[in-house]
Amino acid sequence: MEEKKIETNPCEKENKKISKRYLAFYIIGLFSVALVLILLSYVTQLRADKQLASLNSELAERDTTVQGVQQKLLVLQETVSSQDATIKEKEQQISELRTMLNMTADEDLKTVLKQRLDERDAYYHLSMLEKAIDENNDTATSEELQYLQNTYGLERLNGTAQNAVFTGVMAERYLELVNKVQ
Repeated sequence: MEEKKIETNPCEKENKKISKRYLAFYIIGLFSVALVLILLSYVTQLRADKQLASLNSELAERDTTVQGVQQKLLVLQETVSSQDATIKEKEQQISELRTMLNMTADEDLKTVLKQRLDERDAYYHLSMLEKAIDENNDTATSEELQYLQNTYGLERLNGTAQNAVFTGVMAERYLELVNKVQ
């Protein structure tokens, strides 16, 4: 039996050496794999940190942009409010002017004002015509009469046009003066 032990001992020693070698390679392999995994994890973490930093800076830029847009929006809202107030004020002034001119809401303010200016001008030239007739100044009479007829036309002067500058008594007075001249 001792011989068997001796014989198995060298085999066992050799097997143990081989086992120890395999175990050493296995342990070295495991450590190598662990080291590779640690390095891979480190590289992945670095990449993730860079991406996170990039996203954070992009988010900060967007926040800044959003804040700028919000400030511009506030300024625009204030401008719109100011313009609304101005528009309401101007509408009130136009309404008061319409009331002063005895206008209805559907009449055009520009047209009415032009009509009033025409009437005023025609009254002025009618008074100048009367003055020229009273002074027997034929040149001035002719000039005033020609100005009135060329500027306003006969229908506006005698009160038959829709936008007449003389109506009623004033139209009759104009026709009297024209008859005096002729």
